[in-house]
Amino acid sequence: MYKDSILRIDTLFYAKFIPFDREIFRKSKINLRKTLTASHNPPIRRNLNNYLLFIWAFVIALLILFFKNAYALQYRLINKAWFSSISFNEFFTTQTSVFTNSKLMTWLIISQSLAMGLFVFIKSSYAFQDTPDLLLVLYVSGFTILLMLINQWLKNVFAYAFSQPALNKDYAIIYRIHAYSASLVLLPVLLMVYYSSTLNLRLIVIVIMVVYMMLVYATSIFKFVFSGRFLQNQSNFILILYLCAFEILPLLVLIKSINTILAYD
Repeated sequence: MYKDSILRIDTLFYAKFIPFDREIFRKSKINLRKTLTASHNPPIRRNLNNYLLFIWAFVIALLILFFKNAYALQYRLINKAWFSSISFNEFFTTQTSVFTNSKLMTWLIISQSLAMGLFVFIKSSYAFQDTPDLLLVLYVSGFTILLMLINQWLKNVFAYAFSQPALNKDYAIIYRIHAYSASLVLLPVLLMVYYSSTLNLRLIVIVIMVVYMMLVYATSIFKFVFSGRFLQNQSNFILILYLCAFEILPLLVLIKSINTILAYD
């Protein structure tokens, strides 16, 4: 009886030692991900399992590569125009109807970079949580493009009303140079912050977007005023009126709105 129990218990046999089992590791990661997704303490990371933002950034990178290959001269000049006066002047002289598509390409890259920042802000808040991510991307992207078109149309109306067509054209070129260059920095920063484990993602994204807008506006206005492009044939009154109506006032409204959001939180 005793020997039979020993034989039944002693069932060990020689087998190859397996230090790492891929299937067990994969299932443990799946279970851990499900646990984190269902957990509310700590709070849910809304960037978990979200690869849409990465795909969006990849599409923008493809647009930049297409811009580089299709319009090599414009690509080289716009990447140097923000710090090189020679490239800046050469970029101005090449802004003709021949390079209309390159202008649209840069505005598309700028709008999508801003839309990505707005998307991250929405994803880090409690708004539109029931909206599918792909549909939300389309909404945000379309809204940003529409907002930029309306802003450009209002500037055209202003320039036409005061018979100053060069006013809007020259400033739009300067703004496009700095907004495009800043967008190349904004994209990786947004990705790094979004996929990190930061607790206050919303506040960090707000700070990043405000710094981006203020930096672009400040450098564009400074370059516009002191480049000599405007003061050659315009009056100081129209310059101040233009800047207050389309640059300074929207920026103050943006800062006021952000303060309201932070106070509400």
